[in-house]
Amino acid sequence: MSTSPQNNIYRSVIDLKSATSNEIYSLFESAMQLKNGFTGQKDIPQRGIAALLFFEPSTRTRFSFEAACARSGVYPLVLSGAAGTSLEKDETLEDTILNIEAMKPLFFVIRAPDALNMREMAEKIHTPIINAGWGMQGHPTQALLDMLTVYENFKTLEGKKVLFVGDIKHSRVVSSHLELSRTLGYQVGYSCPASFLPYSVDRDVMYFSQLKEGLQWADAVVALRVQKERHGGAKFSVEDYKAQFSINKATLEYLNTDSIIMHPGPINYGIELEKEVLQDPRSQILKLVENGAFVREALIRQVLQRIS
Repeated sequence: MSTSPQNNIYRSVIDLKSATSNEIYSLFESAMQLKNGFTGQKDIPQRGIAALLFFEPSTRTRFSFEAACARSGVYPLVLSGAAGTSLEKDETLEDTILNIEAMKPLFFVIRAPDALNMREMAEKIHTPIINAGWGMQGHPTQALLDMLTVYENFKTLEGKKVLFVGDIKHSRVVSSHLELSRTLGYQVGYSCPASFLPYSVDRDVMYFSQLKEGLQWADAVVALRVQKERHGGAKFSVEDYKAQFSINKATLEYLNTDSIIMHPGPINYGIELEKEVLQDPRSQILKLVENGAFVREALIRQVLQRIS
C-alpha cells in the first residue's frame, strides 16, 4: 500500500507487508465515511474502466468489487472463469492480462491460482493490480475488511485476540492476517486438527488443540471453509472434524459474551458451523459482506488517486 508512483509494484496492492498502521487506519476511516454516508446509488461521472479478472470462483469478493467500482465511477469489465474466453483455447493467464491491459483499464482486480505470480505480473505491466485472492499466497482485502469489522466492534485492535478455526494450511486469508497483525498489533491463534496446520507455524501464533480453549481466549473467531479442492488425495474425517471443531450452539457456550463470530464464506453448514450460529447476536458474518464493499471502494479510490 505504499504510494511511490515510480514502480507499479508499489501502486499495486498485492500484499500488506509494506502497509503502515497510518495507511490502514486512514483506509478504515475512509471506508466508514463511505458507509455512514451511503444513501443508495447516485449518478457518478464515469472515469474509465477497470478489468476484474476472476480466474477462480467468487461471489462476495467479485460482487463487492463490482459494487465498489460502480460507486467509484469506474465501469467494471468482468471475466469470470474460463468459459467463453480464449482461456478455453489454452491462452495463458499472463497473455490474457497483457491483452486486456492493451485496452487501457485504469486498474486490474485479479483473483488467480498460485500458478500466476501476481507480484511478477505487477512488475511486468504498467497498470496497478489489486489482489482479490491469490492461490494460498494472500487475500489482503479480506483481512482488511475482517479487521475493520473487529475495529468497529471494539474501537481498538491493539492486543485483540483473533482465533482462526479450520483449514489454516490452505487459507490465503490467514496469510494476509499474519502480515496485518504485525502492523496493527493484534494476536493470532489457530484451532484445528494438526493435519490442517501449515508446515511451519509462526512462534507468535497460539495453537489450541481444544476448540473450547481457543474460544475462551478469543475476542474474534474466524471460522474457515474446509477447502476440499486443495486437499488433493489427502483424506480427513468430516465426522471427526465436526465433533472437535464445528462451531455450534453448544461450543458457543465457551465464547465470551462480547466476542464476535466471523466467516469469510462460502460456508459449509454442518461442518465449519451450524446455521443457528448466524442467529447468535455475536455473529458478524453478514456485516463482513457489508463492510467488504466499503473497504474495497475506499481502496479503489486510493488507487485512483495514485494514478491521477
